[in-house]
Amino acid sequence: MLKPSTYFRLALLTGASLVCMSSLAVSQETEESQEELRQQSVVVRGQFIPDEKRSTSEVSSLIDASDFQVSGDTDAAAALARVAGISTADNRFVYVRGLNERYSSATLNGSPLPSPEPLRRVAPLDLFPTSVLRSILVQKTFSPNLPGEFGGGLVDIRTKTVPDEAFFEMSASVSGNTQTTFQDGLLYDGGDLDFLGFSDNTRTMPDIPETGVDANFARSLTNNSGLLIIQEGIVPANIGLSATGGQRYDINQDISMGLLGAVSYSNDWTTKEGTRGFADNNGDGLSARFENELYSTENSVGLNGFATVGFDLFDNHEIRGTALIARSSDKRARTVQGIDFDDNFERDDNIEWFERQLWTTQISGEHFFPSLMDLKVEWRASYSEALRDAPYQFSILYQDSGNGLQTLANSADTTFTFSRIDDDSTDLGIDLELPLERGSDCYLFCETDLKAGYAYVENDRSATSRIFAIEGVPVSSTRIDYLFANLFATDQLGASSIGGATFPEKYIATLEVDALYAGFDTQITPFLRGAIGARYERAIEAVDTMSIGADPALNYVEACVDREPDGSCDYEYDILPAATITWNPFDDLQVRGGYSETVTRPQFRELAPTEFLNTETDVNFLGNPFLINASIKNYDVRAEYYFGRDQFITFGLFYKDMERPIEEINQRTGDTPKTTFINVPSAELYGLEVEYEQILPLFDVLGLDFFRDRDLTVKANYTWSDSEVTAGRSPSDLGLTTAQFCAQYADECVVTNQTPLNPEPFLLPAAGLIEGGRRLQGQSEHLFNLQLVYTDEMKGTEANLLVNYASERIRSGEALALNIPAILEEPPISLDFVLNQAFELAGGDYEFSFKVQNLLGDEYEAYQVRGGDRVDVDVYDIGTSISFGLKRRF
Repeated sequence: MLKPSTYFRLALLTGASLVCMSSLAVSQETEESQEELRQQSVVVRGQFIPDEKRSTSEVSSLIDASDFQVSGDTDAAAALARVAGISTADNRFVYVRGLNERYSSATLNGSPLPSPEPLRRVAPLDLFPTSVLRSILVQKTFSPNLPGEFGGGLVDIRTKTVPDEAFFEMSASVSGNTQTTFQDGLLYDGGDLDFLGFSDNTRTMPDIPETGVDANFARSLTNNSGLLIIQEGIVPANIGLSATGGQRYDINQDISMGLLGAVSYSNDWTTKEGTRGFADNNGDGLSARFENELYSTENSVGLNGFATVGFDLFDNHEIRGTALIARSSDKRARTVQGIDFDDNFERDDNIEWFERQLWTTQISGEHFFPSLMDLKVEWRASYSEALRDAPYQFSILYQDSGNGLQTLANSADTTFTFSRIDDDSTDLGIDLELPLERGSDCYLFCETDLKAGYAYVENDRSATSRIFAIEGVPVSSTRIDYLFANLFATDQLGASSIGGATFPEKYIATLEVDALYAGFDTQITPFLRGAIGARYERAIEAVDTMSIGADPALNYVEACVDREPDGSCDYEYDILPAATITWNPFDDLQVRGGYSETVTRPQFRELAPTEFLNTETDVNFLGNPFLINASIKNYDVRAEYYFGRDQFITFGLFYKDMERPIEEINQRTGDTPKTTFINVPSAELYGLEVEYEQILPLFDVLGLDFFRDRDLTVKANYTWSDSEVTAGRSPSDLGLTTAQFCAQYADECVVTNQTPLNPEPFLLPAAGLIEGGRRLQGQSEHLFNLQLVYTDEMKGTEANLLVNYASERIRSGEALALNIPAILEEPPISLDFVLNQAFELAGGDYEFSFKVQNLLGDEYEAYQVRGGDRVDVDVYDIGTSISFGLKRRF
């Protein structure tokens, strides 16, 4: 439910839109006279180029619907991997200029998005199908109209707008993978609606009796064998279906209305077979603490819907309403097996179900007022909700100590987990732009655009995780569903809840940001343009962690980024300046430079002092309630030469000076891999980007008639970057104790958390936790993309060869106190081929598509190395995928 302050802000925006509408008649009457004045204005270089990448004052990259079509990318994350300076992680999140997803933000049509991910506040971009997207803008330099939480960049996902004419199209695809399709995989029955991505009531957590968890509760957990037994079977092929349609209605000569709708469904399978391990210190080298075999099969079902309605009013006013729902459900069976520390064979079986859903509604308007000095007003109001529901995750451990594979009597080895995250976001904003012109005979400051605006964002999250252990399981080799049935018949089983101070079950979090900005963009001379402004933000972020059913006075902790002297959470205040200058020495060349200051806030999960298992990596996360904001100073220079529209070569340099950036480091408790988060003292990041894109008419190049109307488009980009984390000095270098050192050199120490619900700030020298001079987490030294697109316009043929490469990067930092190195990962080198062929059949327009991904068959690798020793952490084959698609346009 919205807060009263939110309703007040919404009323202000609604009132503003009504004022805009009341001036429609005046706008219509004065349009002709204002148009005459505009035609008399001076023309300056670079001013009227219809290319957003070129005309904006900031360094940016843009990909649109035609790029999605040629590359064959089906979601926003895959499409963004082609952009200069960007790599992806987990096929969901983007790393911009070597900074991981915490330093990037995503918006949908300008509105921030909530996230269904338990470990991140950034929305996963694989949820957004390219079939409903108009374009994606990646802005790499900060401008005051954007959120101040800006590190690597901002990704603005733009949905399709209403069409100019009626259309309808349908498409279908079928695909397979050499590692998965028609191969053996791990399967389980589940519920009747699993194929649609809904778990119905099959996995609902039983009601807990008032007397607490008991034998009847345990019986309710274990009475469905379809959720307990993993079977091996043949994995089917992948399928995809989608439909998109739109209509436009011209109500009269002044008012038009447009409608657009789209739905899509996908059902994909992925099998992973590989190694999962963790390293241990072995003097000067490494040995495997454990190195097990991983075998898993995941069935991912996507279901998406999109609708927009728009009104064009009196030529100068637009109002749009947009609704989007994106769902992705993952049904997974996996087993990890190997030799334990007592030389016994162990097998850990897991049956899991994850539902991720994001829906958003937005209403927005654009208004142009010729009668008010060409004032432009844009406003938006949106409300979004995201959830991640993971019901009925079953885990059981078997062991063979010489008597065959048997269950273990320890209750912690047979567990059921139910977790859910609800995340919502409210966004309100208004932007004003007033152009000022001095006349045709001026030379200096002839055109100036005054800009100002206001934005309010509130992001709230509630997260709960309940773990139940089955007690009384004897050592037995009986099939687990039969074993449960027999044990309940003799009243031998019970259940207990795992939680309390050690594993708090719940946290609630909020981030509220009020922002004002102002600035101007001016044509200093016909060859020089500058923009300067600042953003003021007032923000409060808090995370409350608690145990369910326990005394709040003893089982509750509140984490704040800033505090009052009495310990209560306080607002933080930031003024964030930004300035850019653009020089046009001649028509096709421009050079721009920029400077800005931004912040990065801790993510909710990083502040919650409780442990959470990352099921992707089998590593526990422990939050740190003592994290603070990181501050960043950004410097950019880029030269751009344009051959024509969307044809260019660019060269850019960037540098970031970071104070107290947040890094993830490894820990270990016993034999359990664990990571936590700290503010390291400082870091710097620097690099260069080169982009090239040009259309080469093959007839002009080769001079052969066969190549008339045939073009070759070359798109290439390369990014080199490096970074360095500063750890500071060691107390022993100065002959000081840890306490003495941190008292004198607090800026070289970090605050850590050691316990969940009784956190105490534990100050340690950074040099004892991180390796000074190493790269930032997630930063690759080399990023490279190449696309060769052959186009035959007469035959409707597009053939595309794509290469994507990212060099190794740190997945999580070192456990320096244990002398264990960081975990490195190498994303696979991707070589893809895409063919699109348009044709007519029986009077209908069709398009056939053929796509092959990962032609090289490269694998994913994560590992730890020291000297000549290497321990594999996650290594598995990806396989080569082949897809066939058919689209019909009506």
